[in-house]
Amino acid sequence: ATPASRTEPGPDPATGPTELPGAGDGRTWKSAMPLQPGVTYTVASTVTNQAGRSEVLRSTFTTLTPSELLKVPISPLDGQTVGIGMPLALYPSVAVTDHDEFESRLQVTTTPEVAGAWHWFSDTEVHYRPENYWAPGTKVAIEARLGGFDNGDGAWAVTPRAMSFTIGDAHISTVDAGSHQMTVTSGGATLQTFAVSTGRDEYPTASGIHVVSEKLPSVIMDSSTVGIPRGSAGGYYQTVKLNLRISDSGEFVHSAPWSVDDQGQNNVSHGCVNMAPDDARWFFDFSVPGDIVTVTGTPTQLEPTNGFGDWNVAWSDWDN
Repeated sequence: ATPASRTEPGPDPATGPTELPGAGDGRTWKSAMPLQPGVTYTVASTVTNQAGRSEVLRSTFTTLTPSELLKVPISPLDGQTVGIGMPLALYPSVAVTDHDEFESRLQVTTTPEVAGAWHWFSDTEVHYRPENYWAPGTKVAIEARLGGFDNGDGAWAVTPRAMSFTIGDAHISTVDAGSHQMTVTSGGATLQTFAVSTGRDEYPTASGIHVVSEKLPSVIMDSSTVGIPRGSAGGYYQTVKLNLRISDSGEFVHSAPWSVDDQGQNNVSHGCVNMAPDDARWFFDFSVPGDIVTVTGTPTQLEPTNGFGDWNVAWSDWDN
């Protein structure tokens, strides 16, 4: 998953401090932060001889210039409040060669404390989650101590990262493609039941546990991006309102005034969950990234790598 709402990889190492904090014992000194790449440092040491005479000695050295910087965007955003299904996701800009060493530099702290584990979907994507959905109110923080991480072949991570986010209310919605209904709950209490229309036989909506990854007030949907020519019988190119992305393959929950007569009766979409405009407005305003949308009753299954499909991976396979 590569959501739009993620942190930037971090500051340019070239903009690091002109002086380094650190501590010494009179014989040695250690910097409190990683050195920056391709930078010349001057070390000034004051020495005193037995006669009490002091002298300042200076020396310089230059750190290596990496052939490539390994930067690490993080999702969700720092300070964001998200739903109970939102994983902590890191996206290294260079394929990580040593997963164990990389993970050893990642410290996740939760309040209240809850166990979790990392899972690598690829060498450039690793997610962290607990065994079960996050509890509402949980605060999650990560300190990525990546400064000085040698990824091999001249690629280095040089910028440490730190961010935190908070888990909001327990929003779980269930879409039953067979009954053409979506039931919306918060904290276990049913708030709404909506008539919907899911994917037609040729383009079924994927069953499984989806996670809202983006809220987009307006999206231009183009059938050619999912292999359907615009000019064909099933082709389309139109502006769609009130969109909640639930997969990377183009599945959204959105307003669909054109299919109101079929909602609650027939499945006629190209894979999205269609709602009446007023219903879609309520659901859009209610939802936050990280909310759970479970789809049932279709012949296809959501792949774990399609959006935030994390909860479709059994814990025994996740924590391995």
